[in-house]
Parts: sequence; C-alpha cells; structure tokens
Amino acid sequence: MCDSGTIPDSIATFRYCKIPDEDDRSGSVIDFTCSTIRPLDYEALSQAALHKPITIPIEWEGAKILASTEAINSEELYNIKASPLQTRFTASAIGLVRGGWLPSWLGALHRRTVIVLDRNIVSKICGRFRRGEAVQQEEDFLDLFAGQAVRINPMLFAMEGNARGLPTPTLAYAQLLEAAKKLKAALPAAEIMASAESLRGMLGLIDDYRAGFARKSRFLMQIAPSLAAPVSRKLMQARWAEVLAAASECGVPLGSFVVLASLSTIAVPNGQSPAKTLLNLKPSYSAGNAYNALADLLALEMLVHVFALFPQAPIQLCTADKDLALFWTGMRASNFKIIGGSASCTLAPVEQLFPGWTLDECLSSMKKST
Repeated sequence: MCDSGTIPDSIATFRYCKIPDEDDRSGSVIDFTCSTIRPLDYEALSQAALHKPITIPIEWEGAKILASTEAINSEELYNIKASPLQTRFTASAIGLVRGGWLPSWLGALHRRTVIVLDRNIVSKICGRFRRGEAVQQEEDFLDLFAGQAVRINPMLFAMEGNARGLPTPTLAYAQLLEAAKKLKAALPAAEIMASAESLRGMLGLIDDYRAGFARKSRFLMQIAPSLAAPVSRKLMQARWAEVLAAASECGVPLGSFVVLASLSTIAVPNGQSPAKTLLNLKPSYSAGNAYNALADLLALEMLVHVFALFPQAPIQLCTADKDLALFWTGMRASNFKIIGGSASCTLAPVEQLFPGWTLDECLSSMKKST
C-alpha cells in the first residue's frame, strides 16, 4: 500500500476481474488507474517472445481505485501485481526506461512521458498508422498509441541521420522535419517535439559526441578482427587485455558502453552475448559497420544524459532492437548524475553479460573510468 493521493496522471484505466469459482460464483471486479508500472528486468526480456502475444509479470505502482465490488478504501494508493499477465498484444517496440524495460505503451502511461523514438520505430509507426488509425492486422502495444495525445521526440531519427555518419546541422534539421511530418501524419493526436529548442539541444549533443565518436570508431575497427569469431576460454584473458589496451590507445574510456559491450562479447561463451550482435563484429569491419553499432550505443548514452538532466521526468527510449534492449537492461544503470558537465551513472551488470571471473574484471574496469 502506498500513501493516499490524487488520481495518477494516467492515459489508461485498467480492470481486474476475478474468475468465479465454486466458492465465489460472483467473482470480483476492480477498476483502477495508474501512471507507473515497475520496469521489467533482463531475464524477463530474454525470455519474452516479443513477436507473439506477450505474457509478462506486471506490477502497477501507486494505483488509484476507481470502482470495486470489494470493500477497498478508494482514498489509498495501492501496488497491484499480476504474475503473469497474459495479453493479446505483441511487443515489437521495447520501451527502455529507468530500471529496465516495458512494452512501449505500458512504459508511457503517464501523460507527461516523453517517448524518444529510434529510426526503426519511426518506420514502424509510419507503416502501422494512417491518420491515427492502426492498419495492421496483428495487434501490438504500439497500436494503443492511436488517438492518444502522447509526446514523441524524434531526435534520435535526426541524430542517426541517413548518411552512415553523424549528420551536419543542416542534415540533422532536415531529418528532424522529415520525421516530424511523417509522425504527425501517422498519429495526428500526438505532440511531436521538434521545436527550435529541441533542435538546439540535439545539435549540442551531436557536437559533444563527434570527437568521441571518431575515437570509438577507430577502437571498434581495431578490435573487430580478433573478436569476430567466438573467443575460446584459453584466449579470454588475452583478448580482454587487448580490448583494454586498444581502448587506452584510442582514448576511449574503459567504462564506456562500447568498451563494456566489447568485453561482454569475450566474456559470454560461444558468441552468445547480445553485445556480439549489437556490435556486429566481423573480420572485414568498416567505418560504416562501426557507425551502425555506435549509433545504437549513442542512443543509450543519450538516455543516460536525459535521465541525469531530468531526474523526475518520465522518459522512454523506444526501440525494436532486442539486443540493444538486452544490453541496456543487463547493464542495470542507475544513479544518473551530471558531474563536471558530463552525464554519469552507476552500472551493475548481470552475470548473463559478464559470467564468472569477468564480472569482477568488468567492475574493476568501470572504476578506472567514468
């Protein structure tokens, strides 16, 4: 039970129905609203079949009772748990939030939630909706955005660009306008955040990342040939040392996402780390390959940045990339702060990304670099 309060600022009302049984033929019904759902973790995402009607554990936090057949105090706020919750929806869009992930719509229940879309989700939305109506046959959590005044920020669409490199200010502006136009046509009720202020903030982030982006690109091209094939246990420590040496040589912080993702590809046997697919390491690794990987990791760096700048704001990064989402949930980022003008966070990787001795080595590496 939570403290009493006003009705949460939610975009949805839920209904709990108890199936009647021999002892209670009437069953019970509870209508409630809630703006917060406890984020799901790495294990839930790794087991979820997102292309099928999804079944997941869900806990509504601070729910307000609107009506009930039970004797429940409607002046209190409650935590309501459903484990597991069976839905009829697929979850092609994964919402990355503080503390984990949720299917897109469930991660945006608060009316003030800002939904930051990557390029693949912009394409999905434009393909699924016509003037606010869903046109796909299969039901997906994305469809629940139809007719909702959701707040959408297309900055990642513009920051990723379409030229396999960080965009110039002119290109970024053109991309931002293109995304805004497409999204407004698909979801007319949505608030598309593409103002001059949004553009200035986006261009500032691009400038901040440009020098580091080039160093990280050199780093990935340097280590890719050695990590393209699964690393044997015999070579793990040698490859680990090579990655750290390459990061130092290229001026890439040891605790950065790109270095930690590279180390995870070594740590997990048989190339099974989601980081391996995320980085797409191969013998003939090009600058274009490095850009594609870094554009995904840039989205996570941006997420850390906005979480640090706006600690109370409900924000979701929406992606269709399950490997990217697994890496985010597996790193268990928390304690977002701005220190010396730069964003930082605390990471506590799950063992699935850094099994055995590598977890201690990973934590040691993060302590050497913020």
